[in-house]
Amino acid sequence: MFEEKPNTTAAKQDIIDALLKDLPSDAAVQVDLPSENKIYTLEDPNAPITLRPMTFEDEKQIVSAEKNQDPVNLILQRCITNIKVPDLLSLDKLYLIMKLREISYGDDYHTLLICGNCNAENPTTVRLSELNINPVPDDFTDPVEITLPSINKIAKIRRPRVKDERIFSSNEVYSQLWRFVETIDGHGDKLIINSVLEKLPIKDIKIIINAMKTNFGVETKVKFECNNCKEVSVVELPIDANFFDAN
Repeated sequence: MFEEKPNTTAAKQDIIDALLKDLPSDAAVQVDLPSENKIYTLEDPNAPITLRPMTFEDEKQIVSAEKNQDPVNLILQRCITNIKVPDLLSLDKLYLIMKLREISYGDDYHTLLICGNCNAENPTTVRLSELNINPVPDDFTDPVEITLPSINKIAKIRRPRVKDERIFSSNEVYSQLWRFVETIDGHGDKLIINSVLEKLPIKDIKIIINAMKTNFGVETKVKFECNNCKEVSVVELPIDANFFDAN
């Protein structure tokens, strides 16, 4: 059996430390979420939320992630401090995705935008730091109170979090709507809530679903002029599996 010579491990560590001596010791940045932390309980209420750039070790963890793990959620949780990713609102998660891409690979994101008129591909560079961010208003709350007009009762509706993504990805919103209704006229029993929901007219259900949506956070619509037909289009910024690739 091979026996390592005395001090070999320490010597190797000295070499590793010397090679990495110019690596920034604290590359994490403080992030100000679009929700302004109005509805979160931070792990340390006196400390900020920080985000660090991705490392090679993070990339390996994504590749080896289990099938039931969302790779984006996994990488965010590795890189963020002071909050759990499942507790995030979707608007804050989207902001963090953009910020993580920016601090890991740089501000410029090179992508292809498809013209809505002629379907031509338009190579485009988007500066992530220049995307408009709409912060939540001062009266932003979770849950949010609404009035169900058909029964003239007040309901408290909670906003979806990252932990609810499965419901939306599997189109189970209608069958799982009771999960987002905390109370109706002060009653929080889920059996009562679900029974009431099943009897409500569709207009009341639409009001509930609309209350769960927000128009705040990062504006991901991009306006461009097609290189081929010169038509001006507005499209969603592509955020796919290649978003965290250097380009």
